[in-house]
Amino acid sequence: MTVNSELDVVRQVLADKPAFHLSGAAHWDALPGTLAAVRSLVRPGDVTLEVGAGVSTVIFAACGARHTAVSPDPDEHKLISEYCESIGVDDSQITFLTGFSDDVLPKHLSRERTLDVGMVDGGHSFPTPIIDWYYVARALKVGGRLLIDDVPIPATIPAFRHMSLDSRWRLDEIFDNRAATFTLLSEPWLADDDWVDQPYNRNYPDYSFASMTDRMRLTTEHRVHSVKSALGRRYPALREFYKSRKAR
Repeated sequence: MTVNSELDVVRQVLADKPAFHLSGAAHWDALPGTLAAVRSLVRPGDVTLEVGAGVSTVIFAACGARHTAVSPDPDEHKLISEYCESIGVDDSQITFLTGFSDDVLPKHLSRERTLDVGMVDGGHSFPTPIIDWYYVARALKVGGRLLIDDVPIPATIPAFRHMSLDSRWRLDEIFDNRAATFTLLSEPWLADDDWVDQPYNRNYPDYSFASMTDRMRLTTEHRVHSVKSALGRRYPALREFYKSRKAR
């Protein structure tokens, strides 16, 4: 593993604007602030993974990470390696996995927390960003950093909202009004289904799918039921009274 400490890799790629996508016909890259964030997060020898491939892959390689990039286009991988060689970046620690992330990630990532840094910047059609986030987050070490790009896309925002609300994650910074970095502070609870305790679900029940009339009725019914349940727990005799009335 060789790290070129003399190379300002972010400045280099921004100046060169290499095109890796569509066989070199297009470049869909993270923005400058996001690339600089990757450069600052990654240390030599870190175990890292990104869903997607592009200029960010060059940054990971230049930082000396043991890096895995997942994307379905092998031409991207070839062009990235050729560009790394042209600017003197050692890409020998990059592993390219060819395939769609929903097929690749479950096979490649176990439940063991092995990643120091993860980046989610692959497909943006729902539910792909959530699937990618799930497998990458599950493999992240406690204290590890996760960078999620394209947060404004509606298919991506649920992952951002969940992490922002959950005390086990810390939002560190937002870059380019588009990407966010989080630190995993502690492992998730081991409950099989902790949805009731998740801050993301604190607005349960959400009846926004219903018409306005049905929404008001369903919300009222839920509130009445909640009040009765709370009173029943506090006053067992009252709970038995409600049960007796239902039985008539």
